[in-house]
Formats: sequence, C-alpha cells, structure tokens
Amino acid sequence: MGNVLNKATVIILTVFALFSNAFGWSCPAHIYIALEAGTKNPESVCFPDLSREENSSLLGPFHWHDAAPNTVVTPDYIDQYQITEGMYVKLGVPESKPIKLRVPDPSGVLYWKIIDLYQKMKGKTGWQYDYYLANIAHYVGDLSQPLHNFPYGSEPASDGKSYPEIGVWAKEHHWQFDSALDSYLPLGSKEKETFQTLITPVEITSPDDLKREIAKIANASIRLANKCYSEKRIITKDEALRQIAMSVSLLRAIIKSTK
Repeated sequence: MGNVLNKATVIILTVFALFSNAFGWSCPAHIYIALEAGTKNPESVCFPDLSREENSSLLGPFHWHDAAPNTVVTPDYIDQYQITEGMYVKLGVPESKPIKLRVPDPSGVLYWKIIDLYQKMKGKTGWQYDYYLANIAHYVGDLSQPLHNFPYGSEPASDGKSYPEIGVWAKEHHWQFDSALDSYLPLGSKEKETFQTLITPVEITSPDDLKREIAKIANASIRLANKCYSEKRIITKDEALRQIAMSVSLLRAIIKSTK
C-alpha cells in the first residue's frame, strides 16, 4: 500500500499542477470547420468544450499543447506528451480502494489525443463513429489555433521552462484569437470561393501519416504565434482563414481514411 500511496501523491500533485487553459476557436469557427469538412452534424463539434467543464484539470489538456516558442514538432515529439495511467487512493484513508486514473501530461496532449481518437474511430459505425468524429473534429480545429500551441500564462511550457512575458501576452489575447472569425462566418459566396483554394488534398493511411500532418499544422501554428507575439498583434482575418483551412484539409483526410 505504501507504494500505491507514493504513486497517488505524484498523480495528485500533477493534477493540481494543471490549470484550465483557454478555449480554442469559438463554436462558430469549429462548426464552420466541420461543415466544410463534410460532417453530418457540425454543431456536435462544440460538445468537447462543454464536457471539459466536468473536470477541466483532466479534460482541458486534450485541447492544447503548450509548446516552447522554439519547438519543432515531429512525430517522435508527439509521442512524448500523452496520457499515462497510475493508481490513486484517497490520502489519509489507508483502507480506501485504489483506482486507476489516466492523467494527461501537464504540457497538454492535443497532438497525441488526435492520434488516439483516430485509432479508436477506425472500424466504428453509427453513433460510435459519430461520437469519435465530433471529438476529433474539435481537436483538429484546436490544432490550427496558434495560441493552442504556445506558452500560456506562467505555466511551464513543454521544455519545463516558463516564458512569463510570452505566456501573459498569450493569455491576455487568447480570446481575441479564438473569436477572430466570428463576425465573418459563415463566409459569403466570393470569400468562400477564395477559402476553397486554401484547402489542400491530404492523404492519410496510417497513424504515422497523421502524425506528420499534425506536425505540419502545429509547426505552422507555432510560427504564426511567434510572429504575432513579436509584432505584438492579434491574428488577422486572412491568417485565421488560412489556419482553419489546414484543419478542414486534415479533417477531410481523417474522414476519408476512417470511413
């Protein structure tokens, strides 16, 4: 039991070290990504932002990864930040029955979670497939929000270091990034034609393919976050449209690969 208590202490400290990060793109933007990717029920992609409130410490990290500003995401990098399982008992009650608890890496597990859902949805049909699709569509949307790939507040980034100046800036402007497209969606016919040209064909036949595509979007998001920070500005409309076009491209490929 002593060994179990030691594991529990580590897990509890980890959980309390997690803070609820800000939301990703607004619900209208998430819906638009899902709609353009061809999902049947685009409104359902907003559900993960509701369910995270049931336990923001454990579910919040599915939505982001606090990459250090100089991070270059690779498939191997994605594998480093995932969910681990340990034992939990109520401290101070030695006779309590231990339970298994799945705890996400404190830096956030957005990249890994997309892979996890992709593997689970393959071979599924009906409501099970729809459930996984709604979740993966949401996280693929979060992937292209630049500040969901960047330091946040005073929390340590993926390299274990804090970037207080960058993190405070990102926290203060997060909602402005999230809602950057709200007043423009849905796009008018002319703008939609232009938007369609931003969507590129993506081919996914395996988790390794998906990791490479996730890395491309993550790196583009990190570069844009750095650019906006260095210029002390928020994301522009055109930049935001290019970002969500990457999510649409990836989501279309995921749907094609799992149907």
